[in-house]
Amino acid sequence: MSGVAGEVVVWWGIAQLFALIGWPVSYRLFRHVPALGIAVARPLGLLLTGFVTWLLAMLGLGRFELPLIVICCLLIGGGGWFWLWRQHHRRPPVGQWLAGEAIFLATLLGVVWLRGHDPTPWGTERPMDFAFFNAIQRSGLFPPHDPWLAGYSINYYYFGYLLMAIPAMLSGLPPATAYNLSLALLAAMTAQGAFGIIDELLRLLNHPPRPIIRGVLGVLGAVIILVAGNQSGAIQVLTGDERAVALDDRQLLAALGQALRGEDFITLPYPLQTAPHDFGVIDGWRRADKWNDFNWWWPSRSLWDGYRVAGDPPRRERRYTITEFPFFSFRLGDMHPHVMALPFATLAIGLVLAVVATPPSHMPGSRSDTDAGEASVASAHSVTSVAALFPTGRAGWLMRILHGIILGSLYAINSWDLPTYLLLYLGGLALISYQVGTTVGWRAWLREAVIITVLAFALFLPFHLTFRSPVGGATPWLDVPILSRLTSVIGVYLGERSGWHSFVIIFGLMGLPIIAGSYLYRPAYHVALSDSSQARWWSWLPVILLVIGLLIGFPLIALAGLVWVFGQRALVVAETGVRVGLLIAALGCAILFGVEIIYIRDVFEGLSARMNTVFKFYYQVWLLWGILAPVGLWWMWGGAVGWRWFAAVVVSLCGAVLLVGASIYPLLVVRDIGRGPWIGLNGYTPREQTAAGAASISWLRRYAPAGSVVLEAVALENEAAVASGSETPRCGGSYNWQGFGGVAAASGYATVLGWVGHEMQWRGGDAAALAELGPRCLAVDTIYRSGDLARIQALIEQYRIDYIYIGALERERYPADRLAALAQVGEQVFAQDEVVIYRVRR
Repeated sequence: MSGVAGEVVVWWGIAQLFALIGWPVSYRLFRHVPALGIAVARPLGLLLTGFVTWLLAMLGLGRFELPLIVICCLLIGGGGWFWLWRQHHRRPPVGQWLAGEAIFLATLLGVVWLRGHDPTPWGTERPMDFAFFNAIQRSGLFPPHDPWLAGYSINYYYFGYLLMAIPAMLSGLPPATAYNLSLALLAAMTAQGAFGIIDELLRLLNHPPRPIIRGVLGVLGAVIILVAGNQSGAIQVLTGDERAVALDDRQLLAALGQALRGEDFITLPYPLQTAPHDFGVIDGWRRADKWNDFNWWWPSRSLWDGYRVAGDPPRRERRYTITEFPFFSFRLGDMHPHVMALPFATLAIGLVLAVVATPPSHMPGSRSDTDAGEASVASAHSVTSVAALFPTGRAGWLMRILHGIILGSLYAINSWDLPTYLLLYLGGLALISYQVGTTVGWRAWLREAVIITVLAFALFLPFHLTFRSPVGGATPWLDVPILSRLTSVIGVYLGERSGWHSFVIIFGLMGLPIIAGSYLYRPAYHVALSDSSQARWWSWLPVILLVIGLLIGFPLIALAGLVWVFGQRALVVAETGVRVGLLIAALGCAILFGVEIIYIRDVFEGLSARMNTVFKFYYQVWLLWGILAPVGLWWMWGGAVGWRWFAAVVVSLCGAVLLVGASIYPLLVVRDIGRGPWIGLNGYTPREQTAAGAASISWLRRYAPAGSVVLEAVALENEAAVASGSETPRCGGSYNWQGFGGVAAASGYATVLGWVGHEMQWRGGDAAALAELGPRCLAVDTIYRSGDLARIQALIEQYRIDYIYIGALERERYPADRLAALAQVGEQVFAQDEVVIYRVRR
């Protein structure tokens, strides 16, 4: 078997291996929700293998190479299955396993098709992702080396790249092929995990739907998360211009009204002012045929903030934030931390569901294997406890450690995720600790909350000790102890608040069934609330806040009211599926409201204050609410009678319209991609576009020892001035199309200096590393340009260079005689056409 089919089969087989490795531990963690245990066994197996391998490499007890990975697979898998054999465990639900595998395989093949039409690992952030992905495989000793700053370790959230490097190394597939298959694996694990969570959320109701309905809703959830787009695709087609993403609410309503009336020219009620490098000033436009000329990029910028810009006169300028969503991510091909976190965030959500589904240890007749469904209908007089979750002795501490690994890994994969999912976890603990009228439950909650939080940090202590956060270097807003540090990281957002239309465009498809379902569903309560006038009054709080918000220009303040309503109901509802659903709904509202108030002060602060904050946190809400939306749909219809039936019909019709709108983006993107040629999964960087370039990179991968430093040219922003001798070099290179940094990215070996702009982002909190960038820029240029062997030799020793690469980029920019002089400091180990590689003599 050869070609793409063979590659997919190999990759699928490795994915099955991690499902087998993870199942014994998953069975223990999710024993009260076994179908969910099957759904998340694969990411759990990969996470545990990666954690143990990483920890051994970090402690110097092994090299991150294939033998260590195989040993860890055997130890974790073999030990788990031996324990499972001794427990005489029940057979996993075959139906859920087959359904989950079908979801997994269908998603895997779908993303393979998508990436097979555009497999290149170059463009936007892909070179960085590809560089880290390869560098981890070539580091041997940890922490892994920075491929674009030789001598330094990666100062980024690299654990996700490590997890994807493990199946890549086991498969032996070409790096670009493994990179694209890693994207497919991430999507497939996310789909299967979401499917399993939705199934259990519905099963844990007092009156759960039939399995076929749970299956359909589970598939719908996977589609919403991974396939659906936001409404900007539909708006672009209707209005005939992709720039409609920048409109405020009044402008958008005016443009849609004119479009629906069939007018050919859209006239805005007042000009749209954006930055000159975005759209500039727009008064209107002639509608174009965007159905046949669809712009797939701009829907990922669907939230624009308004700022007052100084000038004569001052003006109001709209600047975009990033509102990327998973289908856009997989179309783009960036394997960034927020994408790699998806299946492991899904695992964390599943963990919270398992925590809340744990039956009380002292319920009459309860046993350790009590079905979670029985817990959901527990007597209102039963007092829950964390004792069943964390039994005494080694078993309880093993459970705590596993919880700590799952939660703690999120910081090392994508640090933005840890606060969110730790908060969700602590909320889940609160639900099982809550005892009406007593404080005993809260003491138990506080104890376990502290223990798990400490473990989540301590288990990844080697990462924390070798990582310096890139945020925190901004000038503090307040020069007061503690507050100065806090205000250097977190800022108060002072721009215009998000409009209601942005919420509908981005989250309307999910928010509508969640909010409507939470109000229409009538669950069983631990405490009687139906006759409480105070409870009925609080239910109107979001509506009151919405009216106030529309009057003061802050409509999303209504989300604060929903946080209160959902949180209060989650504490007193008796049905586990509803409790966890309300907790997820409350967390999503809290995040969306929070980013209206504060933002993380990163390097993008001067461009658009909360651009990255909105990006990272909205992505989390997309996953959280994408899982919950189908559940909310069932909440609406589960007991719909009388006026509730009429309300469910109206909401469902609106939801159907939004689903059609969300389908426009993937439909047109898939159509346009399908019109292009099928290329395969093994894409090439610009450095590999020639036969000599591809052969040289292959040579490095095969023969250069792990940890080698390979010199390549760096992009100069003032190349002409440097060549004339009038200026010293000033380096850049980020997002270049020529291939600067490509030797390091494609081979995984470190170079002296790669993309300077990215290094400035990663090293924002490290003044010493930032000070290295200028001298390194000069050093690289000196080695290639000067011809001064003494200076060259000194710089080679200073930066511990092992190989010097001369390819097309170097020959285009440096004199031939100066390049030829480099043969005197090294021996030629590779030569083909335009490429020569010298190994430095020592």
